[in-house]
Amino acid sequence: MSKDRLSASRRLDLALALVSEADYVAAADVARAAIEYDPDWDEAHFTLGDIYERANDPEKAIEAFRQYLILDPIDRMGAEVRLTLLGAAAMRDRLPPDYVRALFDDYAPRFESSLRDRLAYRGPELLLEAVRPYLGAMSGPVDVLDLGCGTGLVGDVFAGNFDAIDGIDLSPRMINRARAKGLYRTLVAGDITDMPDDLGTEYSLIVAADVLNYLGDLAPALRAAHARMKPGGLLVLSLEHGDAFPFDIGPGQRFRHHKRAVDEWMAECGFNVVSDARGVLRQEKGTPVEARIMVVCATNDLTLLGGDLITPNDPDLVPGKTVH
Repeated sequence: MSKDRLSASRRLDLALALVSEADYVAAADVARAAIEYDPDWDEAHFTLGDIYERANDPEKAIEAFRQYLILDPIDRMGAEVRLTLLGAAAMRDRLPPDYVRALFDDYAPRFESSLRDRLAYRGPELLLEAVRPYLGAMSGPVDVLDLGCGTGLVGDVFAGNFDAIDGIDLSPRMINRARAKGLYRTLVAGDITDMPDDLGTEYSLIVAADVLNYLGDLAPALRAAHARMKPGGLLVLSLEHGDAFPFDIGPGQRFRHHKRAVDEWMAECGFNVVSDARGVLRQEKGTPVEARIMVVCATNDLTLLGGDLITPNDPDLVPGKTVH
């Protein structure tokens, strides 16, 4: 670390301490001083943008985030998302992969304690509950693919119920933590819209727990999933609902999807909707976060399920029913 970077780092640490005390005016002054010591330090510009946004000064926040993007065009800190929420950038069809990878590499050591203990996350349980009525009709070995597997929370819930489970995630550090559990047959670091050849192509079940909310346009991920499935295989997934068509970004920097858009993507990518329920995924700041819990079936061949997927008048299988 150069002398200038060291001086800048000390001032940026002080700025962050002032942010924790909600003293945004002083924090901005100190962050600007950090940039004077090292004008090319991208993180300092991003932090300054964050401070200005917290201080309700959007014009200066936009200026700082744009300067950050000049210094870091691959956007590992997610400035473009912040600019979108500030109305200063066009909506993209996904969050930048480098940003998501960096976010979860950093988050990996505290991921499970944060989700389970602080946010009361129960996505895997809701997805298993949703797909369970259809498992008895599956024949032969039932292999599962966990999209965005993270540290293996889906594996904790699903692994004992199936023959084998594989996983894919953008974050190598999350993959390492999942591997340590010994639940997965194969784990690969990769993109769910362009899956590597290390994974199979005959999955009976694919699980997408709280991962599609990092994509706006769902079509690439749905097509990639369909290509990996047995005829008639099932995909069970969670989505956060949005009122803007086809999608928007919520304050938590995750995509929310309009129901009509999701239905159109499913039809376009070769899936029939089997069930569409609602359930509480987690708590955020004491408020329940409700999601759509969907089971969809690949339409090229229904031999795995045989017969009607939804029995008429069955109260447990009515689309829109809340899962508890």
